Amino acid sequence: MAMMFANYLKLLLAFLSAFWILWVKFPRLNKDQQLLEIQNWSRHTLAVLKVHLNLPHDQHSLFLANAPKLLVANHVSWVDALVIQALQPSIFVAKAEVQRWPVVGAIAAGCGVIFVKRASPSSARSMVDDVAQALHSGYHVACFPEGTSSEGLEVQPFHANLFESAIQHHVPVQPLTLRYTHPNTRQHCTKAAFVGELGFLESLHQVITAGGIEVTVVAGEAISPRGHSRKSLAQLAHISVSTELAALSV
Repeated sequence: MAMMFANYLKLLLAFLSAFWILWVKFPRLNKDQQLLEIQNWSRHTLAVLKVHLNLPHDQHSLFLANAPKLLVANHVSWVDALVIQALQPSIFVAKAEVQRWPVVGAIAAGCGVIFVKRASPSSARSMVDDVAQALHSGYHVACFPEGTSSEGLEVQPFHANLFESAIQHHVPVQPLTLRYTHPNTRQHCTKAAFVGELGFLESLHQVITAGGIEVTVVAGEAISPRGHSRKSLAQLAHISVSTELAALSV
C-alpha cells in the first residue's frame, strides 16, 4: 500500500511538472527546446509508470532525423503517446474525447494536440488541414489510423484520410509497431490496453499497479508518398505494421 501511494505521488508530481513546463517554461523556449522538454517529461513519466521502452539497437538513429515525418502506429493505449513522444517528439492527432480526460486533456491541449471528432466530416477536413500545417512548420505528426484501440494482438484497417497531408507536403510516412509484454516472461501483456468500457482513471490504476510493463517499438521502412493515393499509402503502412506485429508475436 505504501509503495502504491508513493507511485501515485510521483505521478501527481509528474502531472504538476507538465503544467509548469507547458504554461511557464514553454513561452520562453524555442521549438527545439520545447520538443526536448516534451521528450524528457515523457521518458520520466514512463519511468514513474514502470513502463520500460525496448527499441532495437540499430533503430536508434531513425529517431534523430529532423526532417518531418508522418508517424503512424497501431493503437493499444494512451501510453502509446508517451512512448512515441519519448522517442520522437511530435504533434499528435487524437479523438476529441481526450480533451475531457482528467488532467491529461489539459496537458494534451497544451502540447498542441490536433483533436478530431469521429463521424464528423468537417472535423476530419479540419484535421487534415491542421496536420498539413504542422508538417509544413517542420513538426513530426503522430497518429493512430485504426481510429480505435485494441489489446494489441492484431491491427485493424487504417483510415486513409490521415495520409492526405503526407501527400500534400511530400512527407514520408513512418510506420511504427508497438507491442506490450510482461518484462520477465516477454509474453503479451494487456495491462496497458485501453479497450471496452474501461475509463481513463481505471486504466491509469491498472498500468501503475501492473508491477512493470515492457513495450517494444519497431520502425518499419519509411514510405515515400510519391505516386501514391492516400488509400495506397494507408494499405502499405498497414501491411508494414501488421507484418512487424506478427514477427514480434512469434
